[in-house]
Amino acid sequence: MSTADAELIASSLVFHKVGSAEALRNGEPIGAKVGDQAVAVFLVDDDIIATEGICPHATGPLHEGEVEGRVLTCPWHGWSFDLDSGVCVDDPCLHLKRFPVQVKGDDILVGL
Repeated sequence: MSTADAELIASSLVFHKVGSAEALRNGEPIGAKVGDQAVAVFLVDDDIIATEGICPHATGPLHEGEVEGRVLTCPWHGWSFDLDSGVCVDDPCLHLKRFPVQVKGDDILVGL
């Protein structure tokens, strides 16, 4: 994707408040719903990472999953996802959607 394409996509996003940065710093992942989109937000190595909130394998609630290093494991069936790429460790054909994040004050905003 070219820089111009990336800028066009970024300019068309609408950012939605999904939770508090303070909650993330206290070790609480965020699970939120924006319209029909479930979102999960994690603090990993000082990076805020937002992904789709429902596991593409069997619809488990990803904000309830376990994060070890930069890998998220779904609480329902134990399938794992690389949080940097979204690729499923167990089946590379599955991917988590990732969303851009902004922080304004204590508000976590996710771009959809």
